[in-house]
Amino acid sequence: MSFFTPESHGSDALLSPPLKSQKGFTLVELLVAILLMTVGIFAVIAMQTTSMKANSIAMRLSVASSLAQEALEDILSWPANTPNLLKTVKDEPYDLNPADSKVDTVTIPGAGTYTATYDTTLGPAPGIPEGITGVTVKVTGGGRTVKVTGFKRTA
Repeated sequence: MSFFTPESHGSDALLSPPLKSQKGFTLVELLVAILLMTVGIFAVIAMQTTSMKANSIAMRLSVASSLAQEALEDILSWPANTPNLLKTVKDEPYDLNPADSKVDTVTIPGAGTYTATYDTTLGPAPGIPEGITGVTVKVTGGGRTVKVTGFKRTA
Protein backbone atom coordinates (compact mmCIF):
# COMPACT_ATOMS: atom_id res chain seq x y z
CA MET A 1 0.00 0.00 0.00
CA SER A 2 1.39 3.37 -0.95
CA PHE A 3 0.95 6.57 0.99
CA PHE A 4 1.22 8.55 -2.20
CA THR A 5 -2.03 8.36 -4.03
CA PRO A 6 -2.69 10.03 -7.35
CA GLU A 7 -5.34 12.22 -5.70
CA SER A 8 -2.84 13.84 -3.32
CA HIS A 9 -0.48 14.80 -6.15
CA GLY A 10 -3.01 16.16 -8.54
CA SER A 11 -3.28 19.74 -9.73
CA ASP A 12 -6.03 20.45 -7.23
CA ALA A 13 -3.62 19.83 -4.32
CA LEU A 14 -1.70 23.05 -5.07
CA LEU A 15 -4.83 25.18 -5.04
CA SER A 16 -6.46 23.77 -1.94
CA PRO A 17 -6.20 25.66 1.37
CA PRO A 18 -3.58 24.38 3.86
CA LEU A 19 -4.70 21.89 6.44
CA LYS A 20 -4.91 23.03 10.06
CA SER A 21 -2.73 20.16 11.17
CA GLN A 22 0.08 21.19 8.83
CA LYS A 23 3.40 21.41 10.68
CA GLY A 24 6.05 24.16 10.32
CA PHE A 25 6.57 27.83 11.16
CA THR A 26 4.76 30.81 9.77
CA LEU A 27 6.51 34.04 8.84
CA VAL A 28 5.01 35.78 11.90
CA GLU A 29 6.38 33.11 14.23
CA LEU A 30 9.84 33.48 12.68
CA LEU A 31 9.73 37.27 13.06
CA VAL A 32 8.72 36.95 16.72
CA ALA A 33 11.57 34.48 17.32
CA ILE A 34 14.07 36.82 15.63
CA LEU A 35 12.76 39.75 17.70
CA LEU A 36 13.17 37.80 20.95
CA MET A 37 16.71 36.76 20.02
CA THR A 38 17.58 40.37 19.13
CA VAL A 39 16.30 41.62 22.49
CA GLY A 40 18.37 38.93 24.22
CA ILE A 41 21.50 39.85 22.30
CA PHE A 42 21.08 43.55 23.13
CA ALA A 43 20.59 42.65 26.80
CA VAL A 44 23.86 40.70 26.78
CA ILE A 45 25.65 43.64 25.14
CA ALA A 46 24.28 46.06 27.76
CA MET A 47 25.31 43.69 30.56
CA GLN A 48 28.82 43.40 29.08
CA THR A 49 29.17 47.20 28.99
CA THR A 50 28.05 47.51 32.61
CA SER A 51 30.44 44.75 33.61
CA MET A 52 33.37 46.47 31.92
CA LYS A 53 32.60 49.76 33.70
CA ALA A 54 32.37 47.98 37.05
CA ASN A 55 35.68 46.21 36.43
CA SER A 56 37.32 49.54 35.59
CA ILE A 57 36.06 51.08 38.83
CA ALA A 58 37.25 48.05 40.80
CA MET A 59 40.70 48.25 39.20
CA ARG A 60 41.12 51.95 40.06
CA LEU A 61 39.97 51.28 43.63
CA SER A 62 42.39 48.34 43.94
CA VAL A 63 45.28 50.47 42.67
CA ALA A 64 44.45 53.27 45.12
CA SER A 65 44.17 50.77 47.99
CA SER A 66 47.48 49.12 47.11
CA LEU A 67 49.28 52.46 46.89
CA ALA A 68 47.81 53.60 50.22
CA GLN A 69 48.80 50.35 51.93
CA GLU A 70 52.30 50.56 50.45
CA ALA A 71 52.73 54.16 51.66
CA LEU A 72 51.44 53.29 55.15
CA GLU A 73 53.78 50.31 55.46
CA ASP A 74 56.69 52.48 54.34
CA ILE A 75 55.89 55.22 56.87
CA LEU A 76 55.43 52.69 59.68
CA SER A 77 58.87 51.27 58.86
CA TRP A 78 60.57 54.63 59.45
CA PRO A 79 62.72 54.86 62.59
CA ALA A 80 60.80 55.97 65.68
CA ASN A 81 62.87 59.17 65.91
CA THR A 82 61.85 60.43 62.43
CA PRO A 83 60.83 64.10 62.90
CA ASN A 84 57.39 63.78 61.27
CA LEU A 85 56.54 60.86 63.56
CA LEU A 86 57.32 62.93 66.66
CA LYS A 87 54.82 65.71 65.90
CA THR A 88 51.34 66.14 64.49
CA VAL A 89 51.33 66.98 60.78
CA LYS A 90 48.43 67.37 58.33
CA ASP A 91 48.37 66.72 54.58
CA GLU A 92 52.10 66.10 54.31
CA PRO A 93 52.90 65.03 50.71
CA TYR A 94 54.15 61.47 50.32
CA ASP A 95 56.29 60.71 47.28
CA LEU A 96 54.75 57.72 45.49
CA ASN A 97 57.47 57.89 42.85
CA PRO A 98 60.85 58.12 44.61
CA ALA A 99 62.69 57.52 41.31
CA ASP A 100 61.63 61.02 40.18
CA SER A 101 62.18 63.48 43.03
CA LYS A 102 60.53 66.33 41.07
CA VAL A 103 57.10 64.68 40.91
CA ASP A 104 54.96 63.55 43.86
CA THR A 105 52.55 61.61 41.66
CA VAL A 106 52.59 58.23 39.99
CA THR A 107 50.74 57.33 36.80
CA ILE A 108 49.46 53.78 36.44
CA PRO A 109 48.59 52.92 32.81
CA GLY A 110 44.87 52.33 32.48
CA ALA A 111 44.16 53.42 36.06
CA GLY A 112 45.11 57.10 36.23
CA THR A 113 47.41 59.41 38.15
CA TYR A 114 47.61 59.15 41.93
CA THR A 115 48.88 61.41 44.70
CA ALA A 116 49.34 60.64 48.38
CA THR A 117 49.39 62.63 51.58
CA TYR A 118 49.70 61.55 55.18
CA ASP A 119 48.69 62.86 58.58
CA THR A 120 50.38 62.00 61.84
CA THR A 121 48.78 62.47 65.23
CA LEU A 122 51.09 62.26 68.22
CA GLY A 123 49.54 60.69 71.30
CA PRO A 124 48.07 61.40 73.73
CA ALA A 125 45.08 62.25 71.56
CA PRO A 126 41.54 60.86 71.31
CA GLY A 127 41.94 57.14 70.65
CA ILE A 128 45.75 57.31 70.66
CA PRO A 129 47.70 56.65 73.87
CA GLU A 130 50.91 58.42 74.83
CA GLY A 131 54.00 57.11 73.04
CA ILE A 132 52.01 56.14 69.94
CA THR A 133 51.68 58.09 66.71
CA GLY A 134 48.63 57.56 64.52
CA VAL A 135 49.38 57.64 60.80
CA THR A 136 46.67 58.12 58.17
CA VAL A 137 47.57 57.89 54.49
CA LYS A 138 45.21 59.31 51.88
CA VAL A 139 45.66 58.36 48.21
CA THR A 140 43.65 60.25 45.61
CA GLY A 141 43.39 59.43 41.92
CA GLY A 142 41.48 57.51 39.31
CA GLY A 143 38.29 59.12 40.57
CA ARG A 144 38.75 57.53 44.00
CA THR A 145 40.10 58.48 47.43
CA VAL A 146 41.31 55.81 49.83
CA LYS A 147 42.38 56.31 53.45
CA VAL A 148 44.23 53.78 55.58
CA THR A 149 45.31 54.21 59.19
CA GLY A 150 48.04 52.60 61.25
CA PHE A 151 49.88 53.18 64.51
CA LYS A 152 53.60 53.49 65.29
CA ARG A 153 55.21 53.19 68.70
CA THR A 154 57.47 56.23 69.12
CA ALA A 155 58.47 56.00 72.75
